[in-house]
Amino acid sequence: MNLSQFLDDITLPEIRKAPSRSTTRTTVPAHPRDYLSDLTPWVGLDEDIERFFSPHLSLKAQRFSQVLDNIKIDAERKRLCGNEAHVVALGTLTYEAATLAILDQILPIKCDFSDHQSTLNIGDPDRVFYELTDNETQRSKAKFLMEWKTPWALETQEDIIEHFNSHRGDATDKVVKAISQLYGYMTFNNLINGGLSNYDTLYLLRRTGDIGLEISRPFRYNDRGIRSPVAALTYICHYATTVESFHYSPVDKGPVGTHTFVLEDLDVEGTWDKYIEVPWKEMRLKLTSAVSKNIASVMAGEVIAKPGSKFRYSTTAFFKVYDITTPTKREAANAEIKAYTNLETLQGKYIARLYAAGTSCGSLKFLILEDCGKTPWEESVDETFWAQARKAIQSLHKQGYIHGDVKPNNLATSKRGVRLIDLGACRRGSLADQSGELLEFDRLRREWEEEQEDNAD
Repeated sequence: MNLSQFLDDITLPEIRKAPSRSTTRTTVPAHPRDYLSDLTPWVGLDEDIERFFSPHLSLKAQRFSQVLDNIKIDAERKRLCGNEAHVVALGTLTYEAATLAILDQILPIKCDFSDHQSTLNIGDPDRVFYELTDNETQRSKAKFLMEWKTPWALETQEDIIEHFNSHRGDATDKVVKAISQLYGYMTFNNLINGGLSNYDTLYLLRRTGDIGLEISRPFRYNDRGIRSPVAALTYICHYATTVESFHYSPVDKGPVGTHTFVLEDLDVEGTWDKYIEVPWKEMRLKLTSAVSKNIASVMAGEVIAKPGSKFRYSTTAFFKVYDITTPTKREAANAEIKAYTNLETLQGKYIARLYAAGTSCGSLKFLILEDCGKTPWEESVDETFWAQARKAIQSLHKQGYIHGDVKPNNLATSKRGVRLIDLGACRRGSLADQSGELLEFDRLRREWEEEQEDNAD
């Protein structure tokens, strides 16, 4: 089967609404909408898609028939959707599977879609497109983001541009919320393109200039050929991988890979030096490198004063960034901040010092943390390390807490000693909880000792 036949034969099922619907509220709009000008049409996109596909339409791939069979069989079972997660699953099976088949078989590009935890990105977009790396242990950076909504939470508009521009001041409008949320994720991650879909319709969005945002025509689920949503998604993923994906944040223009934020609301106002009072609302958070991504993103960078500020001090720091547009993440962020404040007497000695905590862009909660050194590796681990680590854990226990996630990656070592980092699972713990945590720590130490003995042999 050639590519032209494949695009013509993709038959996406009509979505059906299950009797029960999710009660989860539409995510709050992302604050970067304050930088956003009116929505404008993305002119010439259809012509660009046609030019892109024309040289490839006669190329054949055996996998195309397999993908069509999978869509026909499996999508019929998944088209009954009761909530957003069901719609994402249906979109993964249809839109994404067909797109990845074309990218892999025809172009070819080794890439994938996944949830936000599989890549290094800020915030929690529904789906992330990224290029696969040769290093299986290294997470890739996002190239393109997708937000999915149910058709009843985001109804297809006759004129989405007119609707957004005339309702943009209404924070309760679902179209305004959805576009603002996606724009927020795009700006947080310095990405030029994003996608918004309720399955029935796919829109592609492109950032332009400092504060511009263009939106495509609606690509309907039953459109065929090079005018289909699969063709549009394939084009934009290829563009993001081979041409460009980066676009500056509207907050500040820095080197490629740098993300800049400011704190609008403060939960904690501390300092990195007891002799310095930091004017946090005059500071910029420059995130320069990604460290990890699980329930929150961890980034390294520095805190510097805004241009024009009389404050002249700066410091390196680690930034733990929670996407607080969902209640569970908001609760997790607040719980970790509370753990640090309740254990303030241990900061800088047994746990990382919390310099400050607050909200940026209306939807991100930042914990600005001391750089405690490096997580242990074989050359830096010795008996002294284990003794200091145990003492740090016991210091929490004396305050009635447990760390909740003791492992090598949550211990940092430097000339100043060993400190516990990442208090995301920290909580009040009974004597039995504390005993169990020390037993787990002792198990890790025994494993290290056995490895040393094996290496010596």
